[in-house]
Amino acid sequence: MSDRKDRLTITVDPHLSAYAEQLVKEGKAPSVSAVFNDALAEKARRDRRALDRLRETAAQADPAKVSRMMAHIDAQAAALPKR
Repeated sequence: MSDRKDRLTITVDPHLSAYAEQLVKEGKAPSVSAVFNDALAEKARRDRRALDRLRETAAQADPAKVSRMMAHIDAQAAALPKR
């Protein structure tokens, strides 16, 4: 990963901004940017883990049961009024 950072301008809720500034003031973070960068990196990790768990679960699914469920959903969708 490159050390180069992209500059962005964001708008955040005041309480989040105050919290980030408090973390910097207390020496718990090097900068407000670092606080938001760390938070977004953690969100990305959680999202990847959730997607991995979803893929693992899908790999264990019974294809025949999935096919029956999809046929049922398709039949219900076909019965909906056209817009």
